Amino acid sequence: MGRIQHLILWAVLVVCCVAERQYFFQSNSSTWEQARLHCQVCYKEMVSLTPENIQQLAQNLTSSYWIGLRKTMNNGSFPWSRWSNGNPLAFQNWYPGRPILSKPKNPVNIFNNYYSIRPNYCGCCCTNNSNSTSVPPVTTVNSSYHGTDFGNSTDDLFTGKVNMTASSTKTPAVTKMTSVMTGSTFFTGVTGGINGTNMTSGNNGTNETETDVYIEEPCIAMLSFGLWFDKICSELLPYICYEDRFYGNATMTNKTLHSATLSWTRGPGDISGYRMEVKSTDYNLTLNHSSLNQTYDLSNLTAGTQYRVQVFPIKCGRDLNPQNVSFYTKPGVIQKLNVANVSETSIFLTWFAPEGNHDLYNIQVRGEPDLKMTTRTESALVKGLIPGGLYTFEVNAEVEDKSIEGDRLHIPSYTKPGMVSNLKPTALTNDSVQFQWEPPTGNTSGYRAYAWREGNNGTVDIFRLERTYTTLMVGNQSPGAKIWLSVVALVPDGSVEGEPSKVIGRTTPGEVTNLLLDITEDTIRVSWTPPQGNYETFSVQLKLNASNKEVETENTTNSQLSFTKLKAGAEYLVTVTTLNGYLKSYPISTANFTLPLPPQSAQINSFNKSHVTLSWKAPVASQGVQIMYLVKYITEFWNDTQTYETHATNYTFHELHAGTNYTFEVRVKAGTQESQPVQTSQTTSATVRVRTMTMACSSSEPSICEDSGTRTEVLQNLISHFRKWFSKMENETLVDKVFWELEWRGA
Repeated sequence: MGRIQHLILWAVLVVCCVAERQYFFQSNSSTWEQARLHCQVCYKEMVSLTPENIQQLAQNLTSSYWIGLRKTMNNGSFPWSRWSNGNPLAFQNWYPGRPILSKPKNPVNIFNNYYSIRPNYCGCCCTNNSNSTSVPPVTTVNSSYHGTDFGNSTDDLFTGKVNMTASSTKTPAVTKMTSVMTGSTFFTGVTGGINGTNMTSGNNGTNETETDVYIEEPCIAMLSFGLWFDKICSELLPYICYEDRFYGNATMTNKTLHSATLSWTRGPGDISGYRMEVKSTDYNLTLNHSSLNQTYDLSNLTAGTQYRVQVFPIKCGRDLNPQNVSFYTKPGVIQKLNVANVSETSIFLTWFAPEGNHDLYNIQVRGEPDLKMTTRTESALVKGLIPGGLYTFEVNAEVEDKSIEGDRLHIPSYTKPGMVSNLKPTALTNDSVQFQWEPPTGNTSGYRAYAWREGNNGTVDIFRLERTYTTLMVGNQSPGAKIWLSVVALVPDGSVEGEPSKVIGRTTPGEVTNLLLDITEDTIRVSWTPPQGNYETFSVQLKLNASNKEVETENTTNSQLSFTKLKAGAEYLVTVTTLNGYLKSYPISTANFTLPLPPQSAQINSFNKSHVTLSWKAPVASQGVQIMYLVKYITEFWNDTQTYETHATNYTFHELHAGTNYTFEVRVKAGTQESQPVQTSQTTSATVRVRTMTMACSSSEPSICEDSGTRTEVLQNLISHFRKWFSKMENETLVDKVFWELEWRGA
């Protein structure tokens, strides 16, 4: 119930307060009745005056104007009680001495104006919404009542006698007078008109107050200076009409690129038609619509354009307050959407503006991630994308208030894939280079590789190919060749590719051939044949082969090199490597011994029946390195010889024959080379065995066998015989090959 009461209260307030009164000055001079009829037909009614609107209306008057007041209305109301619209007469502003209520018997020298404030019968108290100026300053006057009773009729008000002294002012049109007897407040005109105008003549110099006769049924005119004057109703005067401002509601529906449907509220009263004004920045259309149907289809409009529409109800050829609506037509479709530039994380879009007008563009990015953005130019840089990602870009035009947007145009595009990383050569040979790399950040469907090398007349393409793997072999190249490789990441449709990653690889240089060593006891001269292809220098390394200890390394651009002051009889390893920048060829090596020198001071350290221990010293030129010795024994008696190898400087021979003379040799062995031997000999301890040989002597001459000379000769012959078997000459010395002794025992 409380809610209903509140709604009713709000409805009353709205009804009371929304009315905004408009005033219309009619210059066509008419009788009062003609003026009222015209106002009723073409407006609402003749004007009724209040303290609030009189200031506004009287400001620009140049003559007298009929107002909606006469002595007696045709509705039977009490004289001087109501305006023509039926509102009570709550305010009066008479010219001094007016109105003349009866035929005068004697001249009147003072003005007998009495003004009463009657109650306002408005059903609500609210602010006047008219565009009126403020009420002018008010002067307060204390009046003395001289005994005349106002009586109960309106006529009594104008017969009372009031002595009144008003302070002089030029500006007020209204003076407030307070009755001493009743305390009532009245408004009275003073000698000055509105804004100090002359009170006898109009602004155009005419005399507006010439009539000074009694009029039985007067009609009231407002003089140019704002005071009221009673006149003959048939007098031709301009007049003032009023009407409550009309408020309607215009709407737009069915908005397309070039058309829209306009609807509006029907105007008040007898509307003869409607005038529509459709305007934009470059469009101005005025249409007259006489149909009673309050709709109209607008056509031939420009897409994406804001139109301001006013619908004026036409009443008596006059435009009422327009019904206003503003709307946008649907923007057109953008043209030639294009991907102008692509990077790894952004795409730059361009397009042409749609037909007609627009204010901004919406961009919808569909992919990973989804994005939205707006722009006012025919281009946009979309950021925050993933390298190698597939996106669909939807672009449409939109109007400023975002009330309507155009159809979308879309285009798919990949972002540029990222750059591959860690591209490098890994496996190198003298005719191939293997490259590998790591995939880029983001997405990629494969790779395009482009390889080229230097030629005699510039670069020479090797190949261009696509692959999905991250390794690549470039083969069939010459040794020492410099190979460039460029790798880019691809997307499935091949529309874009990543930035190239480049690297240089080289085949290893070719190895040398015909590596030769020319040796002496302390020098090795190295020579070789250079390889085919490109190279810069050669690295020649010398090592002691037995210990793998590097002795010396030298670089040279020549094809030969000598190493001096070497150890005799030592094995050296010579390695020659071809260099080309940081690359090395397969190393070519060869080993050989310097020429050996004989050992020093071979001697017998000990011996017995079956063992002999021999020692010696290394050659002076071989000291400090490990060398190989050949030790050998020779026994002629047993026709036996044995050779042994050792790195030591002593050796013990075993399982020898007792009592046998052995010759021992020690040599330094260097590869296939042997030094001169050093020799010594030794007879093992003998195991004595006695062998008896009996000889019989017979002779034809008995004396010969007993002859001592004969015996000595025979003994010498035996000794000579055995010496051939058991002895030898060594260094001009007779040496027994084996221990033996011959004794002669005669009978």
